[in-house]
Parts: sequence; C-alpha cells; structure tokens
Amino acid sequence: MVKKKYVQLDDFISYMKLEVIRKSSTVKTIDSYETHKVGLEMAGYFEYFPEERIQLIGMTEHSFFQLVSKEDRLKRADEIMKAPIPCLVICRGNEVPEEFIIAAEKYDRTILTTPENTSIVLRKAIEYLNRKLAKTIVKHGVLVDINGVGTLILGKSGIGKSEVALELIKRGHRLVGDDAIEIIKVGEDTLIGQAPELIKNFLEIRGIGIINIAKLFGMVAIKDSMEIDLIVNFEHWDPQTIYDRLGLDQNYESILGVEIPIIKIPVKPGRNLAILLETAAVDIRQKKQGYYAALELDEKTRAYTARKNDEL
Repeated sequence: MVKKKYVQLDDFISYMKLEVIRKSSTVKTIDSYETHKVGLEMAGYFEYFPEERIQLIGMTEHSFFQLVSKEDRLKRADEIMKAPIPCLVICRGNEVPEEFIIAAEKYDRTILTTPENTSIVLRKAIEYLNRKLAKTIVKHGVLVDINGVGTLILGKSGIGKSEVALELIKRGHRLVGDDAIEIIKVGEDTLIGQAPELIKNFLEIRGIGIINIAKLFGMVAIKDSMEIDLIVNFEHWDPQTIYDRLGLDQNYESILGVEIPIIKIPVKPGRNLAILLETAAVDIRQKKQGYYAALELDEKTRAYTARKNDEL
C-alpha cells in the first residue's frame, strides 16, 4: 500500500531558514512537491491557480505588483490569500506588500520571507519536497549493497534472507536494512530503499537474536540508503519445478510503476547463496552495460551448428 505523505509547514520553514512575517493559527501541512510563482495572478488571471502549492513572489512579480493600481493590488492580494494556500514566500529580501499582510490577517494565512534569490529558493524547495513527499511503500525483505548493486532479497519468513545478508557483510558488502524496507520513488525509473529509523543497522538471526551490524562490523558495513537495481526472490527448492538454466529472458517486477529486474533462486541445503548473489549482482551490472552471457553462448551455438551443417 502506498503511503500518503505530508510535510509539516514548520519543518519546511526550519529547513529553508525562512523568516516568519505572519503565521496561520492553524496547523498547516504541504502535500504537493510543486511550487508556484504568482505571476499571472498578479495580473488578475486566476483560471488555473494551483492553490495547493507553496506560492512564491520573486523580483519580477514584486516589481510588477508595484505598477498595479492600489485598488487592483488589494483585489489581487485578497484573491490570492483567500485560497487555502500553504504559505506565501517573498524572495530576494523584498518588503512584503501591505496588501498581502491585510489579506493574510483577514484569511489567517502564513507569510514568509527570505534573502535568497528566487531560483535558489525554488531549487531547494523542490528538492526538499520531492524527497519528503516521494511515493513510498514497505516491503518485507533485506536490502544489501553488493559491490554497488542494490539487491533486495525477498522470500518467505525463515527462508534465510538475513543469514545470507550476514554472510555477504562478512565478505565486505554493506547492509542497508533488514525485515522492513521503505522503498521510495525518487524519479521516473529510480527507487531508493532504506531501513525505518527504529530498526536501522539491526539484523535478526534466528537462534542468535538481534545483532547490531554497525557495532559488530563497524560503520563500513552499513549504508543509509541504496538505489534498488535487482530483486532476488528466494523460494524453497521444488523438484517438480523447472528452473531457468540459461537466463535468456529477463523477468521484471513493478514497484511503484518502476520495472526492476528480478530473479528466482531456489534454496536447498548445500547451495552457497552468498556467492550466487554476488554473481547475480555482477551479471545484472553486465546486462545494464549490454552484455548477456546467455546470448553470447546462444550466438556461438548457432554459428557452430551452421558451420557443421555447411560441412555435411
């Protein structure tokens, strides 16, 4: 299930280091990662006014507003502040027009200022809101950084995901999270995985209990977050199942609309799963660079067969 996320206005103000000119008496939240410069609205056009966004006034908008008649300034400021906007930010250290203060008092809105120029405010705000409001789901599994390849290990409880992660850590790889992995969509085709703050750095090993990887192996053995490049699904070995032995076809799993390569690895006594995962991570990196070992073998086999047919 995708979690609906909000940002507290107070947190946004603190992060952006904004000065409060007037603050709403009610608790405000932000649920849009987009911002809006009130340019057309200054000119009286409100047909497509995105009132759910943070509103900004830059140097151009501020200068234009001074050219408008007193009556129109009052009217347009009133129309802007009447909408349930999260806040209005005046950039470049410009003085807050009196008309906006009057309207803010009337509708109980928040007005903020900053000495930063508008482009910097826009960039910082969008980056912050994108990170905080990105679509997120939680998957039960283990996420490990295997030589720079973010590998999400899935499978039924008790199948050995955490034990394999521990072996990988001993081999020099890094743990991102165990048990519950928060998966965040940060781009059209990019997913970032991380552990919830409460269980970060901890690994559960049946028979031993909870261990702290950072304490046992040092900070080099952990990583705060990682892009997910590969999903490995552990499943119990079934002698009746025909498993892929060539790898000509790459399967994918869709998470938050992003297609991630997935492989299934059957688990049975005697298989060195850590080595298999290391190999899978290197293989997926080669595939991203355009090299498929199975295709190379297939082409060689076809060429050999054709050559032998020509000899007959």
